[in-house]
Amino acid sequence: MASSVVLEARGLTRRFTGVLALSGVDFRLFAGEVHALMGQNGAGKSTLIKVLTGVHAPDAGELRLGGELIHPGSPRRRSSPSSGACTPVSSLTRVDLPAPFWPISAWTSPG
Repeated sequence: MASSVVLEARGLTRRFTGVLALSGVDFRLFAGEVHALMGQNGAGKSTLIKVLTGVHAPDAGELRLGGELIHPGSPRRRSSPSSGACTPVSSLTRVDLPAPFWPISAWTSPG
């Protein structure tokens, strides 16, 4: 049986003064999937999570939950204790491993 799409984002765009934080982002989450969102500083990771959880409303694009169009940026939705995201590891450090493991890089949490 094929998994169904639980959450879908189409063409998400979010601008802040002088900054295009998200530009036409498409994202699909299927039932049973777990995703990790990684990227350089300023890549839009936090903005994407904030749009998906309703902290920020997208300037363009749409969000669908179970196929239904939703607007999570509404004040009522933002105040809901069930809407939010948990980021257990907020900082990772790249470690280049010596031979014979080359060219593998590992990601570790500092501390």
